[in-house]
Amino acid sequence: MNEASLFISLEMMNAPEHPLADNLELSVAGVEGLRIPGIVKRIIPIDNSTFWEYWWCVPGRLLLPEDVALLQSDFPRVESILTKLVWLWGGRFIGDETSRDVSNWQQVLELGRENKLNPDVIDIDFLPLTVKANEDEGNIAVAPAHWHIEFFQLEATSGGYKLQEPKKACGCQIWTGKPFVKQLDTEEAMIRYQLNISQPLDMTSPPWQGFASSN
Repeated sequence: MNEASLFISLEMMNAPEHPLADNLELSVAGVEGLRIPGIVKRIIPIDNSTFWEYWWCVPGRLLLPEDVALLQSDFPRVESILTKLVWLWGGRFIGDETSRDVSNWQQVLELGRENKLNPDVIDIDFLPLTVKANEDEGNIAVAPAHWHIEFFQLEATSGGYKLQEPKKACGCQIWTGKPFVKQLDTEEAMIRYQLNISQPLDMTSPPWQGFASSN
């Protein structure tokens, strides 16, 4: 048993199965009459040996009623994991006009409500450690591994649901360390959260690329 399983049970790591599991790997292109799920299972690391799963909305894909029912039933498990991650590392709430540190998940939800957003769907990206030299500005930017969580709301549409547009910038980041920029000439280091140098680690099952709607 690894250290991560000491505060998150192994049973919580696995997402529930989709009722239309046989259709998950079918392409929406050229297929009529079949119910193609709009979600795929995403795999998110906690550490170098522990991974957990959640159901992720494929960009541009229609969400079926079965998709939404599964997302809603799995919401407490996902929230429980995020609660434990914020408890361990702390978090940083990000809204349209505010950004502040939080110490527990309930604070994240309360600040979300203050920003007039109650999440129907939670989107989660894991971004690994990234180090980038910027010769023009004479510095090195360091973004520790972190999770980026966004809140989305759903709206009904013909045949299912879609993510509400425009999407509000609201959610939370859970950092395993402080992101910073270090100047090469003065060696001064400054904490800076909006570095925008990391790319999400994307692991899905089945791979969603090529299966998303062209609309």
